[in-house]
Amino acid sequence: MHQKGDFKMGHCSDLKVTALEIPYKGNKMSMIILLPEDVEGLSVLEEHLTAPKLSALLGGMYVTPDVNLRLPKFKLEQSIGLKDVLMAMGVKDFFTSLADLSGISAAGNLCASDVIHKAFVEVNEEGTEAAAATAIPMMLMCARFPQVVNFFVDHPFMFLIHSHDPDVVLFMGSIREL
Repeated sequence: MHQKGDFKMGHCSDLKVTALEIPYKGNKMSMIILLPEDVEGLSVLEEHLTAPKLSALLGGMYVTPDVNLRLPKFKLEQSIGLKDVLMAMGVKDFFTSLADLSGISAAGNLCASDVIHKAFVEVNEEGTEAAAATAIPMMLMCARFPQVVNFFVDHPFMFLIHSHDPDVVLFMGSIREL
């Protein structure tokens, strides 16, 4: 996938990473691409990325005009059973006949057999075109001719789905093979 436009970008020399934000329609959420400087730098990034460092990186991003973005298409799907985790946290009655789920169903003796969390992320040409279209008016009104910035995602990287209100990371993942 290839797109040209204005994107928010930032850099963290401590993590040796450059970040680029791709806003979703409505600008309430964004996909953030974290591209290590080094082709082999993903494992170092994963090991050293902390909440304060991520917050500083996101807070220091600024609109960069005339970015030439190349991002591979990818699709990820993950399912995780949470029963063991919830039971370890003390949520035990929910999975036994002691569960009181009368607010969900009038049937008695109702309990959960498992709780499954499923996540799905897909990046394709369509989604990127819709997000980048919001940057085109800003580019057309710009009177200067800045140097083109290339952001080519051609080696392993991290990504996250970020909500702006509330300010929270909803999903984070890595692409190890392109």
